[in-house]
Amino acid sequence: MKQIGYLIFILLSKFSFGQDSLWVNKADSVILFAKTQLGVPYKWATSNPNVSFDCSGFTSYAYALAGVPYSRSSKAYGKLGTKVRLEESRKGDCIVFTGTAGSGSGIGHVGIVISNDKNGLKFIHCSSSKKHFGVVITDYYNSGYPKRFHSIRRMIP
Repeated sequence: MKQIGYLIFILLSKFSFGQDSLWVNKADSVILFAKTQLGVPYKWATSNPNVSFDCSGFTSYAYALAGVPYSRSSKAYGKLGTKVRLEESRKGDCIVFTGTAGSGSGIGHVGIVISNDKNGLKFIHCSSSKKHFGVVITDYYNSGYPKRFHSIRRMIP
């Protein structure tokens, strides 16, 4: 039943006009697909919908279903798309973090921005943390992620 809803959503999104509509439709599709996986557990080196993901497996899954360029490697997201300032992030952007060792380490985690508004910045990701394990939505500013922030990548022009 979920698949039928996705197909209807994608078909209806094809009838919008203009660059802004295209961005909104793709971003909404990415987030729709991502949210269907809430609660799916983390497992390193996997991208298995409804079973398990690692962070880049989850991100690549959501972007691929919406027809957005993606990578299976979290490190590669540091060069995909266009870099934008954190304050300018919008739904559908990729949020990139260093590894758990902090700012001295390379890229080690990615997620997808679902909102950036008066209520703060929220993103969806597949986390290996014992505090919030699997596919979850995280409030960026009320988490430990700001100290690991690397960049925002605009994946949908």
